[in-house]
Amino acid sequence: MGANKVSRTERRKEETRKRIMTVAIDLFKQQGFDETTVDQIANEADVAKCTIYSHFPEKEAIIYEHVQSIIREQTPAMLEYLDKLPDTRTRLIAALQKTMEWMHIDLSNDLFERHFVYKMSQTVKAIKHLDMNVSTGFSTVMGHIFKLGIESGEIRPDLSPGVIGGLEFSHFLSALLWVNHPELISINESIENNVDCFLNGIKNELHDS
Repeated sequence: MGANKVSRTERRKEETRKRIMTVAIDLFKQQGFDETTVDQIANEADVAKCTIYSHFPEKEAIIYEHVQSIIREQTPAMLEYLDKLPDTRTRLIAALQKTMEWMHIDLSNDLFERHFVYKMSQTVKAIKHLDMNVSTGFSTVMGHIFKLGIESGEIRPDLSPGVIGGLEFSHFLSALLWVNHPELISINESIENNVDCFLNGIKNELHDS
């Protein structure tokens, strides 16, 4: 009986969290991030202001969790698709292109930027506190690619999966430039260039060892 009560409580919490997130994202899109207050979100979601902060420490966290929910929903199909691709380069390009569909299509430029900045701040905190348990849907995808690359002999087995973080960072920087100045770069060409630089770096590392 106790387990059922806990289960119902957790379900209610998750339902509240999703409602807050849906309401907030709609308000962000309609009237802008800065113009949307936590009080407005609380009023529209029919929750107390403190309830919002119990789920999301700041407004940027709502955008981040929204993107993560999209990625988590799409990850199983993405992993299945990646398994069918022939090599690490093709998989990395496909995964990075998919992030643009998952994020940019659903977010305005302003929200995309805020997601990126918040994600980087969380990464810095994790490194500072040596928290290696931080995981996202996208890190699951990239980790899977890394594993397949090791199995195929394309990636040296003693390399840390963390090296892919450098590729993800360069991709987000390119994506930020693209969403603000699409006339300056082609995002698909940028993705391919970033992937090639990353893979060449690994090859150089292999040769130097």
